[in-house]
Amino acid sequence: MENINYQTVTLKPEKAERKIIHRQYMKTALVILINVLLFNIVLSFLSVLLCGLAGGSFSSLRELWNNGTKVLENDDINTVRSCLIPIISEVVSILIGVKLLKLDLKKLFTRNGFTGGELAKECSICLGLQTAAALIATFVGYILKQFGLESQTVDLTAQNNSAWSLWFMYFYASLLGPVLEELLYRGVILQSMRKYNERFAIVLSALIFGLMHQNYQQFILAFMLGLILAAADLRSGSIIPSIIMHIIVNTSGVVMQLAMQAADFETFAKVAAGDANAAMSGSASFMVLMMINAVFRYGFMFLGITLLIIAMVKGGNVRKPTPAGKSRGLPMLLRTPLWYMVFIVYIFLCFVAPMQATK
Repeated sequence: MENINYQTVTLKPEKAERKIIHRQYMKTALVILINVLLFNIVLSFLSVLLCGLAGGSFSSLRELWNNGTKVLENDDINTVRSCLIPIISEVVSILIGVKLLKLDLKKLFTRNGFTGGELAKECSICLGLQTAAALIATFVGYILKQFGLESQTVDLTAQNNSAWSLWFMYFYASLLGPVLEELLYRGVILQSMRKYNERFAIVLSALIFGLMHQNYQQFILAFMLGLILAAADLRSGSIIPSIIMHIIVNTSGVVMQLAMQAADFETFAKVAAGDANAAMSGSASFMVLMMINAVFRYGFMFLGITLLIIAMVKGGNVRKPTPAGKSRGLPMLLRTPLWYMVFIVYIFLCFVAPMQATK
């Protein structure tokens, strides 16, 4: 990363500095677009072709493609594919980002900038936001239905999967996925922009992290979490807090999901599909787990919101942007055409593509 003496910078960046900032923003946008391209097109296309090769003989590209789609009808194979694609795309994007932006992520793995008490408070806020975001998503979903729209959601049941593919999926969701996402969004993207305007970098990295999930339900939670995780990283100078918090948030959902599936799979499948009334006809163990989940979720929501308000009143250690910093944030981003492409692609994938008319 190119260095600038920020003790002598002008209020607005001069021509030479504008070029440096512009290149930095261009490179960051390029890393994001590489991840989008790998995830949505390249790896998806290659995975179908590889499955087609494994699916038997073929005499044309169409037959090869048909073989691949037939192989992917196997739930185990499709589940593994849905995990491998983001793993590969994120690893490649991280490596390219570190090289292209000249970042040293090793220095972020320090334990000196935070305490266990701070981590517990921030984790409570994240768990509380998880429930708050779910309530907001439910309200948004209700509004959409009034206009005859609904957004496609991920099937949480995986009822036809073998145990090995389920364990692989849960390993990715609970551990590997959070680590890779933190390295990409709080590592590469946040660190590439923080030197110009820390608060702007927090918001922008959280926004991209939310859009990456490609549906509005997860966008709401991911954006809110992204703000907390990024702020925690900048305050501590370490990426360890956000990794730990991300793992805890994801794992808490996976554990409760597994428990409710084990208690009453049929009822869980109905509830996951949006039939809230189905819970009332579930088994006694399922009802107990639902109550435990409600106490856990809403308890942390009220605790998290309280801690968040206290933190906002006291103020954090994330530096307020100076007038010079403000001129190097959004105004410079708006002069970078590649970022317009990032937002157009992600807005389409997150808010347009998943939408369908209600039946």
